[in-house]
Amino acid sequence: MKKNKDLVKLGDAIRLERLRRRWSQEVLAEKAEIPQYQQVSRFERAEVDMRVTKLFAILRALNLKLEDLIDIYEADNGES
Repeated sequence: MKKNKDLVKLGDAIRLERLRRRWSQEVLAEKAEIPQYQQVSRFERAEVDMRVTKLFAILRALNLKLEDLIDIYEADNGES
């Protein structure tokens, strides 16, 4: 199954920010009030398309805006 490029970018950005803070997936899940930390793992690996409510919870837990994680306007070919 081919993974969606946007989900891969988002998952990578969440993982990098979590690791920058030296948080485990369990810690992020707890702070984002996600009942199962395995969901964080699945989001980071772009295995599932997360609900917007879960994305917002993760952004609040990290105290970030979406644009702090990824540039949603970035072109695939590197042009803006």
